[in-house]
Amino acid sequence: RFTTGVAATTTQDNTIAGWDVRSVMLAISGVDCFVVSVFLLLVVYLRRRQNAYIQENDDAVISLPDYTVEVWGIPRDATREEMTSHFQRFGVVADCVVTQDRGKVMGTRMKRSKLLDKLISLKIDAAYYEAKERATMLRYQMRRIAKQKAAIIKCDKIIDTKMSKGFASVCAFVTFERDKDGVDVAKAYRHGSYLMDCCQKQELKFRGKYILKLRRAPESSDMLWENVIRVNPVVRITRKLISLACIFVLLMGAIAIVVYAKDSLDNAPPVVTCTSTVVHPVDNPTPILECAAIWPMQKENANGNVTSEARSSVQMFVANVKHDKCKDFITRGEWAKPMRQFAPYDGAKLANLPGPGKPWTGGWTPETQADECAALTCMKCYCTSVISFDNIQDLMSAYANGDRSQDFCKEIYDQIFLEAGVQLGTILVTVVTNMILISSAGFFSLFERHTTISATEANAALYTFIALFVNQALVPIIIYSLIEILAGFPFFFQGAYSDFEAGWYNKVMVMMLGTAIINAVSFPLARAAPAMMSSLTRALTGCCAHSQRALNKMYKPQKFKLAERYGQVMCALFYTIIFFFAAPPLFPFAAVLFSLMYLVDKTLLLRHSRKPPSYDHKLNTMFLAYAPYACWIHLAIATWAFGHHTIPSYIVDPGDAVKATNVGFLDTATPSPSSPNANTSENTTESGGAYTGTPDQFDVMSRLVRANALLPFALFLVLTVSLFATKILWIIFGPIVRAVMGVCCARKDKAEDMAPFSTLALPGNARFDDPATNPNDKLSGLRSYRLEDNPEYMMLFPEVLDGLKSYKMRKTFKA
Repeated sequence: RFTTGVAATTTQDNTIAGWDVRSVMLAISGVDCFVVSVFLLLVVYLRRRQNAYIQENDDAVISLPDYTVEVWGIPRDATREEMTSHFQRFGVVADCVVTQDRGKVMGTRMKRSKLLDKLISLKIDAAYYEAKERATMLRYQMRRIAKQKAAIIKCDKIIDTKMSKGFASVCAFVTFERDKDGVDVAKAYRHGSYLMDCCQKQELKFRGKYILKLRRAPESSDMLWENVIRVNPVVRITRKLISLACIFVLLMGAIAIVVYAKDSLDNAPPVVTCTSTVVHPVDNPTPILECAAIWPMQKENANGNVTSEARSSVQMFVANVKHDKCKDFITRGEWAKPMRQFAPYDGAKLANLPGPGKPWTGGWTPETQADECAALTCMKCYCTSVISFDNIQDLMSAYANGDRSQDFCKEIYDQIFLEAGVQLGTILVTVVTNMILISSAGFFSLFERHTTISATEANAALYTFIALFVNQALVPIIIYSLIEILAGFPFFFQGAYSDFEAGWYNKVMVMMLGTAIINAVSFPLARAAPAMMSSLTRALTGCCAHSQRALNKMYKPQKFKLAERYGQVMCALFYTIIFFFAAPPLFPFAAVLFSLMYLVDKTLLLRHSRKPPSYDHKLNTMFLAYAPYACWIHLAIATWAFGHHTIPSYIVDPGDAVKATNVGFLDTATPSPSSPNANTSENTTESGGAYTGTPDQFDVMSRLVRANALLPFALFLVLTVSLFATKILWIIFGPIVRAVMGVCCARKDKAEDMAPFSTLALPGNARFDDPATNPNDKLSGLRSYRLEDNPEYMMLFPEVLDGLKSYKMRKTFKA
């Protein structure tokens, strides 16, 4: 048979279209490795493209970071003059900005800004009510304005109190006249610092005792100035731990939902492959359980014939079944208890069963529930077999109307609907949980207070990816998988599937495929929803706006949340790459998802979003850095799955490493205590016997001797060396190399032939907007690292406006 991704058969000698099934499976394994190799080559290619693009963009665009270094480790009382004097030895300093710890008043200032914005709206509404002569509404509005002014005055007092205590210096941004000087100072500090910047040459220290740490400055528009503060490292670590703990709690909630869904179906009868209960001249000539020989329900039309003896007999057995006992007789989706020795099954005849009102005597095996569970299995197989496209409407009508002649299968259909409903509900809840996790990841990334938007977005993307991947891919595996050595461990790895078997594919992979299908629609739709709602709001309420300010708010563009998109893409990419060996449909689903995301994001970015900040390449670098690990995990799991003993494979001569019985393929039953061959190691199909030769759950060698597993395992070893061995060696010997050689592992900066900083056309002056100005003489982005040059912050800090020449602007702000 073919499962969703792995071909399995009951004999190694079968063929598929004339091809040896072992060759077919070896080819499938080879194709799997080929696809992974192509993806890895694509990642390498994209890395080179990214590096080339960064270099081209750096050459084509002149921005403030090309001339500026960011300096950390300065003392609390450092001044602009001191910093300028310290770095003047490396070249002419065009500008120096010492950033102070203004973040401690940022929350109050932001609150004050919102209050002022609300006050303006209230005044506009008051003017509208006055013009319309609505005296009652005007009086009410004036009371609201008075309360708003009181709240603003209170914020002003808090700000004045905090500002009276002064601000400490945090870091400095030193801008050189020549870009070469910035490169030279970076080299000087790189070569003059040792042991991970713990030691530094004396002449490089600030005031002769403060060790400075230099790095290339980020874009000024990328800075989150409210987070540029002096923070104790313990506080930063605490914030990180709080974020991780909260995300962990949310994931525990998602796990609880899946556990609840699993527990609600635990009493359901285990699934049995119905083909294993039917005689087939080639695949199954002597089934362990032959339903038609015990209860000929098909022959007697049990579903529509209330007088059927087989129907009455089965109902009597099923009425006394204990569902939790049935799993003892079912292994890997097939009936495991040999039943042929009880032929001709006289115990199933009505004449040999207790009459109405008499107690149940246990059937023909009173000591076990084998016959009761067999009856339930046969009943379920029969009820599912009578459904066809021709009669499904009649069956559903009789089921809904309670027709007694057609109610034989009602219990089975109820169970099927329950299982489908619970599984669909679990998928929908998982999608909703994904949305909650996405929002939480952004919130907790802001909570950690990174100093740049790029770092915040990268952290949010990482949190989003981890949370979505764990919730969507790992939680079902953790809940439904069974690890024997962890028996008794609460919740985790206490499922029904100890390996990649048919039930695992039917349960876990179907759930993952369902979630992938819903994600293909929900992810793009969730992104487009705010823009759609904004357009709808404008269409419905735009005519009622009584001021230009209200209209401006309606047309205010949405923020383009890049971090969420990277997290979603990384999650979809990871579960597709990791599990496509088991579920090839993940590929087209991922293609649909990525195509829709591209079209939706392109439309949103160009038509409905405000201009995003100048991101650096952190997000894309993170994406390309983590992508190979998806292949690494895929190869590890594929080695395990393709090495399953039920999958046809050529056996590589193991010598004495593995017992011959541990590389077999027959595993449709487990030894029972009553089996005369239960303690033997030979495969048998004799009456009362049981198949043996099943390897232990973690018998690695029994899998690696199979050619199907050797291919991905070889590639797995190569990728392991390239991903981990070189990094481990550098971690061990890197500090020694840096200490001895005095060189840094980072890419060396290369000076470019740029115009002096003082000759550049800065944003805002006439020469910058003149088309005749050479693009190489224009400064892209913001003109400095001062707050008054950043439109997002300047109005939050009126005291910094003192440096502005425009008295009118200050007066307008104060008004």
